[in-house]
Order: sequence, then C-alpha cells, then structure tokens
Amino acid sequence: MQSPPSHISHSARETLLRCARSWFLSRMTRAPKRPATWLVGGSAVHETTEFYDLHRISQGDEDPDLMKFELAGVWETCFEKLLFEAREREPNEYKWAQSKAEPVEVWRRIGLEFVQSYIDWRERSPWEIWTTPDGEPAVELDISGRLPGCEVEIKAYLDRVMKDPLFGKLWIIDLKTGKKPPATAAQFETYAALLKVKYGVDVHDGAAFMNRKGGLSKPFDLSEVTPESVGAVYGAAWEQIQGYLRTGLWPADTSDCFLCDVQASCAAVNGPLAPRYDPASPGYTPF
Repeated sequence: MQSPPSHISHSARETLLRCARSWFLSRMTRAPKRPATWLVGGSAVHETTEFYDLHRISQGDEDPDLMKFELAGVWETCFEKLLFEAREREPNEYKWAQSKAEPVEVWRRIGLEFVQSYIDWRERSPWEIWTTPDGEPAVELDISGRLPGCEVEIKAYLDRVMKDPLFGKLWIIDLKTGKKPPATAAQFETYAALLKVKYGVDVHDGAAFMNRKGGLSKPFDLSEVTPESVGAVYGAAWEQIQGYLRTGLWPADTSDCFLCDVQASCAAVNGPLAPRYDPASPGYTPF
C-alpha cells in the first residue's frame, strides 16, 4: 500500500467522482494499470505536436517538406517508445483496452494524420503560442499550484495557451485525439484558475482542438471562473478522499467499467488480481 498522495489533479478528481474504488486502486495500491491503445497513440500525438511547436518557435519557418519528413520520424519514435513501455507492463496486447476499428497498426497511420491535422490548423491560423512572463513558451506548460480552499497542490500541465492577435485574447487549448469533445468546462476552469494564480493573467476562453476533425470544439466561457471557486471544488474532493481514508471504505460504481484501467484488481467486478490489491476482496492477501 502506498502513502496517500500529496496532491490532486483534474484527472484524479474525475476518477474519484466516477468511482472511488478506481481512485483507490490506481493511486493507493500497486495495482497494475491495463494499457490502452488510444492512450499510447494519443500520448504520441501530444509528444509529436509538442516537438513541432517548440521546433517552430526555436527555428522559425523552414522547408515544409523537410519538416513533414522530420515529424514522421518523431511520430514513429514516440509511438514505438510508448508501445514498448506499454508492452513492458502487459505483453499480451489482447488484454489491452482498444477499439476493434483502431488497433495498433491502424494507429501507426492515423496518429500521424492527427499530427498533421494540428499542423495544418496552426499554419492557417493567425494564433500564436503565448509566452509566459518568465519567458517560457506555453507548450505543455506546468501550471501546478495551490488554490484558495484546497490545502494540497493541484497538479496540472496545460497543452497550449495561445494568443489571438486580432482581439488580443488568450485561449486555453487542449488537444483531444478522441471522438467526443469535452462534456464540461471543468478541465479548462482548472487551468484558468491556476494560470491566474501563477501568472496573474485572466483567460476567459477555452476550447479543445479535435485532432480527428482538424478544428476547435465549441468554446467554453471562463469569464466567471475564479481561483476561489475552483479551489472550493478541489477542496471538497480532497475532503472526500480524507473521509474515505478514515473509514477505509471505497465505494465502487460498476455501471461503466470499460475505461477503468485497474478493473482486473477490483473485487466489485471479481477481478482476477483483486485478492492481491483490493482489501474488499474476501481472499485479500497483499504482497
């Protein structure tokens, strides 16, 4: 059993709200996490587009055909590295979470297409990467910090902050390789509050860049977001965690376990590894 984490994040809060048992298994035990093909591919897209933006900032415009060739190599390197790491965790790819229509071999092709869709958008858009007051380009920007009302650090890495030169506005942009846009503004609200605390800037707009469609999702209005309002939300989540820690009871919601990467260790669904990792299992024997 690991010690309780000393921080919280948007993804951790989402997991907690969806299923407290999943949060416990993924963050309080050594339960192995099932790889997912879409996570491997999505992470590789993020890494490759990060390389593109940082290279563009440092080197400026260059031969587009040469850049495309380089990016193909970067994509392949990133994808293979992440595949290797996933196979180290689970060599049997049949046990991975993956769409039947998009196995590993399909991702080898579409992943680079998703990278190119971002590049095409960047080249036709007048928006540019924002530079922080510290002189850092806002690409995969670490904005972790504390908010009023939450006693622990909130970890956050923001894909992009971009500036619209026409209206002089900043936008929070999050890259999404999935098919559905974000259902709520929660992630963008978190980023806006942390940006305000860390850099003193107000960002009132956020949107997801949908790599499959090559454009932005419906924007979210962040003008009413404050560090206090977001901090209260995370403070409540942290208090909820403390309550579960005191009782030792972590309720499981089994209504939708498809996306859960620790279901093999969950007693609520009779996971084969539950006796090793889930104290709720009748045969629990930790190692």
